[in-house]
Amino acid sequence: MSRKILRKAIDKAYGARRLLASKELKAISAYSMGSFLTLENLNALAVDVLERDIQGDFVECGVFNGGSAAAAACAIRSSDRKIWLYDSFEGMPEITAADGPAAADFVGECVGDEAKVHAAMRLARFPEDRYVIRKGWFQDTFTAGPMSGSIAFLHIDADWYDSVQLALETFYDRVSTGGVIILDDFGHWEGCREAFYDFAADRGIKPLLERFGHTQAYWIKDRTHNRI
Repeated sequence: MSRKILRKAIDKAYGARRLLASKELKAISAYSMGSFLTLENLNALAVDVLERDIQGDFVECGVFNGGSAAAAACAIRSSDRKIWLYDSFEGMPEITAADGPAAADFVGECVGDEAKVHAAMRLARFPEDRYVIRKGWFQDTFTAGPMSGSIAFLHIDADWYDSVQLALETFYDRVSTGGVIILDDFGHWEGCREAFYDFAADRGIKPLLERFGHTQAYWIKDRTHNRI
């Protein structure tokens, strides 16, 4: 087979995979408060850590109805990775001064539904025995259960300063070198940004932060540049 024909076959296969993923994500988007593009980005980041063979499971802090978890799950269903999902399913918790005055109106809002999480994961065709839902407030659930080992993908959709700070303190050290950490609310909530800045300063790290859209930010652990 000539190189040209091989390249054409590869491009066709890749295009078919992206079309399938796009159709799945459109269905899954009904279970998310984020835009379709942010779901696509989460899916692409999940594909990336898998293709780079970054070791570890996937962790999401703040699940709502499961749309973002399912977007990532579409990328890894053929692997043996597990997904750990943490949410109170009681809405957004109390705020602190670090979260800014606008945050007060959202306490108790955005109540997720555990049944909808299962429905979203079924749309992603992700095996039920490979994801674990930890229902409850982060301070109670982060230390409960058997979640151990390394993390390849850490998605923090936790809004407020205390929640984001606790998620970073709990899971960051277990993220593998080359793993991805995503802050879903970086551009939306002051508390999320302040938690990141304080955590980075306390640890003496300077992550190579990437932005996607007006809310998401992410970085690859220990990456210092994007030179090719």
